[in-house]
Order: sequence, then C-alpha cells, then structure tokens
Amino acid sequence: MKHRTTLLSAAFVLATAFTGFAAAQSSVSAIQGSGKAGDVAVIQNAGTGVTREVKVKDNGRFALRNLPTGTYTVVIRHADGSMEPAQTVTLQVGATARVQ
Repeated sequence: MKHRTTLLSAAFVLATAFTGFAAAQSSVSAIQGSGKAGDVAVIQNAGTGVTREVKVKDNGRFALRNLPTGTYTVVIRHADGSMEPAQTVTLQVGATARVQ
C-alpha cells in the first residue's frame, strides 16, 4: 500500500509541475520599431482588422506588447500626415517582431 501511495504522490507532483509550466507559456507577442519622435505607429491585425496606435517616443522607439499572434500591417504616420510604406509582420507565440 505504501508503494502505491508513493506512486500516486509522484504522479501528482509531476502533473502539477507540468500544469504550471503550461500556464506560464504566453500566447501573446510584441512589435517593436523605430521612427522619428512624434511619429505614430499604426498597427493593424490583418485577420481581425483591429487597429492600435502607439506614439514613437523621444528616443525614436516604439513598442506594442500583448498582441495576439497573427499577421499585422505596420505603418508609420509622420506628424505632417505623410506615411511610410506599410510593412507586414507575422507574430509567433512569445516572440517580438521588429520593424524599421
């Protein structure tokens, strides 16, 4: 009986350990890039059409985190209204895509 209790305890510990590991994995990603301070990065999910905007910081960088995986179009809109050509990136689980 003691042997069976030990096996059950070991199985419980292993199951708990792997469950915690799976929960720690992320299903979101990020996009980082650069531009001129004051520019706006317009990021659109190609599959859903959801659009988010983020302002380029004084250091010339922008980042948008916690994005679902998928394909995105990124356009940099300058303060004068002109835009850079669109860039397409595909986000994978837990990865960060970089655009210029």
